[in-house]
Amino acid sequence: MKTILLATDFSENAHWAIDYAVEMAFALHAQLVILNAYDPLPVNAPAHEWLTSADEGAKQACLHRLHDLRDSIREQTGGLLLVDVVARPGDPAACIAAEVRDRKPDLLVMGLVGDEPYRARIEGSLATQLIPETLVSMLLVPPGTVYAPIRSVVLAVDLDESVDVLTLGNVKRFARLLDATLDIVCVEDTPTDLHRWGAEAIRNLFVDQPHTFQFLSGNDLTVALDSYFAQTRADLIVLLPKRHSRFRVWLTESVTQQVARQAIVPVLAVV
Repeated sequence: MKTILLATDFSENAHWAIDYAVEMAFALHAQLVILNAYDPLPVNAPAHEWLTSADEGAKQACLHRLHDLRDSIREQTGGLLLVDVVARPGDPAACIAAEVRDRKPDLLVMGLVGDEPYRARIEGSLATQLIPETLVSMLLVPPGTVYAPIRSVVLAVDLDESVDVLTLGNVKRFARLLDATLDIVCVEDTPTDLHRWGAEAIRNLFVDQPHTFQFLSGNDLTVALDSYFAQTRADLIVLLPKRHSRFRVWLTESVTQQVARQAIVPVLAVV
């Protein structure tokens, strides 16, 4: 892994994702790029200042916070972690998408909640909103998460739909990179021959990677997965988000978003 992009809003709970990203980048010998999106047009600014002094002031304030964070990380890691910072003006989602296109990171890290953790658990957050549209694998860090070496990874798959082989290859690469065991689960009360064939195909793909595979019973996919995650105490939950139309994304929340929204351990959405 070469580059980890950390998108932060400097909210009250942002430090959990910041600390996690720093420790992971250091452990994996990756460059850490920290992005913050700022509002260039303060509501109370005079119109003639919108594109001049107000914009420059907002940019400098953003850079000041980023530089302070970068200096703190360099001191924390003895200068051994390569850290870059980026300040972008505008909508956070658009800024993150633009930085992903420009930087092409291997991983995007975000905090699962912002300034309103309770509301984020119920309604979702910017991080969960970005899942269906992400072009890069996302690591979502819930509040209270302290980094530790990842040894147990749980991958949830849906065999009612085709699973992309390239995406599964990315999961394998993450598992190897983390030197972790992999437990693969599929929620299906009565597996059909098609389900079993799909499971066997996945097992063959992971034949050289320590793993297990099992079907879980349950009628509600999210509830069954939550129950399993609570029992196994995995270090990392891996999900495979499906890309949907903007209209469908606006109307419904995906299983990946539901599980991530309520997770108490980091969630990796692999694409």
